[in-house]
Amino acid sequence: MSLSDAQREHVVKVRLENAGQMLLDASNMLAGGSLRSAANRSYYAVFYAASALAMRDGHTFRRHRGVISYFHEAYIKTGRLPKELGGIFQRAFNSRCDADYDDLVELVADDAPRCSNKPAGSWPK
Repeated sequence: MSLSDAQREHVVKVRLENAGQMLLDASNMLAGGSLRSAANRSYYAVFYAASALAMRDGHTFRRHRGVISYFHEAYIKTGRLPKELGGIFQRAFNSRCDADYDDLVELVADDAPRCSNKPAGSWPK
């Protein structure tokens, strides 16, 4: 996909807005006791944010694994973002898969990641 700089910036903005909405949805679902839905929305909050970074860098991926791999290679392994964020992304993916596809998984609210609604700060360089 070949986008102009303005188009790419717009997609990044939309993906970040989606990430924020998913985080809000996850918080509401967690508060309401809907743990499977909260796990799903939590993952998508992280996924949209990571895909916004990839888009900002000029990359698009057809599969979630592509975004996850790119995020780890470009941001975690290089030290541009802390390793902890890579673990959060992987745990969110695993929790979403469990919640969406494992009928017998038992989710516990205390295991849900605690997210702050404070801005994450500046973009990595």
